[in-house]
Amino acid sequence: MNVDRLFIKNFHRQDPVHITILWWLSLVALLLLLWLLYTLLPETDIQQEVLFTIGVIGLWRYGWKTIHLFRGLYYQYVRYPVLASLADMTQKPSEILLVIPCYRTTPEISAPVFKALVDEIGNFGVACRAVACVTDEADLSIIESQFEKLNQKVPATLFIIDQDGSGKRNTMADALTLLAEDKPVSRDSILILMDGDTVLPEGILAKVSGFLMRYHDLGALTVHNKPIVKGSSLTRQWYRQRMAQRHFYMSSLSLTYRVLVLTGRFSAYRASMALSPDFIESLRYDHVTHWRYGRIRMLTGDDKSTWFYVLKERWKMLYIPDMAVTCLEDAPSGSFVTTSISLMTRWYGNMLRSNIRALKLGPKRAGWFLWLCLLDQRISMWTTLIGPSLALVVATYMGLKVVIAYLFWVVLTRSINVLLISVQSGQFHPTFVALLWYEQLVGSLVKVYLFFHPNLQRWTRQGIGQGVEDHSWSHEIKRWLPHLETTAAFSALLIFVMWLYG
Repeated sequence: MNVDRLFIKNFHRQDPVHITILWWLSLVALLLLLWLLYTLLPETDIQQEVLFTIGVIGLWRYGWKTIHLFRGLYYQYVRYPVLASLADMTQKPSEILLVIPCYRTTPEISAPVFKALVDEIGNFGVACRAVACVTDEADLSIIESQFEKLNQKVPATLFIIDQDGSGKRNTMADALTLLAEDKPVSRDSILILMDGDTVLPEGILAKVSGFLMRYHDLGALTVHNKPIVKGSSLTRQWYRQRMAQRHFYMSSLSLTYRVLVLTGRFSAYRASMALSPDFIESLRYDHVTHWRYGRIRMLTGDDKSTWFYVLKERWKMLYIPDMAVTCLEDAPSGSFVTTSISLMTRWYGNMLRSNIRALKLGPKRAGWFLWLCLLDQRISMWTTLIGPSLALVVATYMGLKVVIAYLFWVVLTRSINVLLISVQSGQFHPTFVALLWYEQLVGSLVKVYLFFHPNLQRWTRQGIGQGVEDHSWSHEIKRWLPHLETTAAFSALLIFVMWLYG
């Protein structure tokens, strides 16, 4: 299937031309308005210490991003082509295994997803066993009809598992157990974990198989994601901006055979590893230990669990930058702010819970550069808040002009950031500057809150959450203590910023 021509009602890759022009005009108008206000307001002398503090933080943040840029460019244009040239794309595994969770996907989504999947398997010409985890009868009829066509080309076995709404983890673990118990897998078999709203491009199975067959110390790999979004223009561009950032960082990390996540949209694994009892158990019963909450069962973030297992077992991981799956993103209903905060709560909660234990592996086991990136995740959620906090504190003494000057600084630095990312990803839009700042600022607030509330979990699609009705004194203390910690942390940040200004 040619995914570039894929059309699904109400899902869009890009804005219409006239909407993009309006965004450009809005950006220019905003800059002119800020400049006008800046010139009309009385002059103020900003202390050099304030500029120095913001400058040092900015130098560190953008120096770090520049390192990522050069690493990513080197990987994308030097290292990866060498790796790809050595991989034998004609060598095929004896079998392809697939696990595909489909939770309440509509027929408009399921039909192109499974058509593309079946076409790709048929063209690849390798026997397959697939487990589809479904909830609706409409999905079932589409999947069965597509696999009937596939059986005319290659030997294909389809298993169906009902998703009962208890969570994606249990369903995926059941699917892996079914495949492991059905019959033994050969050493060269490959397992694909993918979502039921991911459309595969032509040639992806040959690509991932070529790498896994050639590099025997490679445990898993993932690919680029391109979103087609059902939602507002702002939501659509936010997804695109996020995927551009993902491409930016994944390319950099892959230079040392590590990634930050084995994305659930599509990732390929060495089947002998992924069907082992330890891997399945780590997916089903994964947890982290917290000093206050004790054992926290991981409800969401299955892709972080699979990633951590591969990292812990010291397998190499790789990012394929020149192969992209198309993700059909049906954003949660509501305003952009409500939607984005809901999704960030899930994503960043998964990230922080995994960060806790990944850091404990140490730099030798996790790899020095990945370990530093994990450490940076902890630090950056605080440093991002220093700039706006300092601007507001100084503005209380010196007036609104300080805030406008800070906004110009935001436009300048985030524009540089967006340009760094666009150099590598080729993605750019006039809203990316504002959306990047929004995600950094609001995302940092969400991260700080979740840092003290690591037990909060919710899957936006299934509505799975964690909550216990307990009115004992110990539970009440546990419930209020993280709120006090959060308040104390933000108070300490404010005091630190006031000290910087003083």
